[in-house]
Amino acid sequence: MNIDIAPLLEIDWLQLLPLIIPILFLNVLLIGITLLDWYKRKNQIVLPYMWLLIIVSMQMIGPILYLMVGRRNVRHDYDS
Repeated sequence: MNIDIAPLLEIDWLQLLPLIIPILFLNVLLIGITLLDWYKRKNQIVLPYMWLLIIVSMQMIGPILYLMVGRRNVRHDYDS
């Protein structure tokens, strides 16, 4: 296993910053929107805490999965 960090020290991080900042901003925005929607709908969706774990643990894919699949899995018990 290679644990040498020398290649990481050779990267010019300031040159990559204009590419990294928009990606990080969009990721945080997507997770924020998804968590807000989850909070509003957690009593309606099936397995809400499983979806919370997916949203938080799978950074980019989790929120997209929730917005595409999780929102459609709605409980049909209207007693609560």
